[in-house]
Amino acid sequence: MNKLPEIHELGQVILPALNGGSLISYEVEHLTQLGDNYGSVLISIRAQIKQPNGELFAKRLVAKVPPTDPKYWQFIQPERTCLAENAVYEKLAPAIKALEEEAGIPQEAQFDGFARYFGSRISLKPNSSQVDNDAILVLDDLRYSGYLPGRRLQPFDLLHTQLVLKYMARFHALTIALRLRKPQLFEMEVRPFFDKFDWHAAAPESKATMIAETLTDIREATGNDEGLVELVSKLSKEFFSFLARPPNENNAFNSVIHSDLWTMNLMFKYDHSGNPTQLKIIDFQTSQFDSVIHDLISFLLTSVSTSVLEENYEHLLQVYYDAFIDSLLSVGADTTTYSYDAFRAELKLVGYIQVPHSIFMTRFILANDVPATDNDLDLNDVLKTNSSQRVHRKLIEIWRLAQKFEILH
Repeated sequence: MNKLPEIHELGQVILPALNGGSLISYEVEHLTQLGDNYGSVLISIRAQIKQPNGELFAKRLVAKVPPTDPKYWQFIQPERTCLAENAVYEKLAPAIKALEEEAGIPQEAQFDGFARYFGSRISLKPNSSQVDNDAILVLDDLRYSGYLPGRRLQPFDLLHTQLVLKYMARFHALTIALRLRKPQLFEMEVRPFFDKFDWHAAAPESKATMIAETLTDIREATGNDEGLVELVSKLSKEFFSFLARPPNENNAFNSVIHSDLWTMNLMFKYDHSGNPTQLKIIDFQTSQFDSVIHDLISFLLTSVSTSVLEENYEHLLQVYYDAFIDSLLSVGADTTTYSYDAFRAELKLVGYIQVPHSIFMTRFILANDVPATDNDLDLNDVLKTNSSQRVHRKLIEIWRLAQKFEILH
């Protein structure tokens, strides 16, 4: 286990969120339950807060800081990802809340998919515009608010999947509504933080390793089906071209998308019967401005039980779409452009690019356990983790379902 990075001047970071209170003391430890993070460091904070009336209370927080290993820094690119993730909490979430309040939506019915934000910075240097090792994002520790993370090796059942799709659709639609209803605010305050993100541009050797290992997986999973290997190789090149290519700015279905919306970036609250009732979406570091279809298809292919997806694909698309339209209508946005036919046409146009993405993700999602806080682990060791039969089965399932539901062109 690595030594924890030092957190300097934490009190100044969270002061605006304390409503007149102040940080008295805190203790830190590695966080291992919030999600698998290959690079970013998650820290659990036990804070003592003094309220304005002098009373003390304990508060559990989570801090996210950049990786210390230069190889991970190159791979994660905190100089971009920290700015995007901070902007979700600093810019986008408050703008969505204001939009809903102006539409008269009561607080208990407003979108609640973000963790509570306690503050962030990109550097200790005053007025710096450069992210450095003192960057930090501080959020509520959701575990102490009754939320549990998804389980990496356990794909979602129907109830979990439906809940995720409803939250995903609201996040997408409310952001689109913000763009439609307040275009100047969106373009000036939100859009600049969410340019396309090529998460391998600075680490071409890692990209090459991942492609090579994935093609090896395909060969092993299919008994050396070279025709399929060639198709996956072709789609892989298209996927990386997509990452490097600016979006079509005029696409009606463009929103701020999560771009890494899979099992471990979702946390659930349950009722007494064990059914999921509320959700928090976390880890927005790869958020960018592009078609909502990318989040939808990558989530379905990577994180949903094969049997659930096979039996309910059309129903799940309808669940997403209905929540999407309801969210637009709730804040008075014009839905003329967003017919179900237009939605399906958008899926047909861009959904295929998430098939290679889902195939790449399988190696990470179903890998043998890797300590989430062990930054001494070489990045290539992560990318070259030995595949298993479960990886091979999932790869075949992704390809079969993508063909069955005509996601592939």
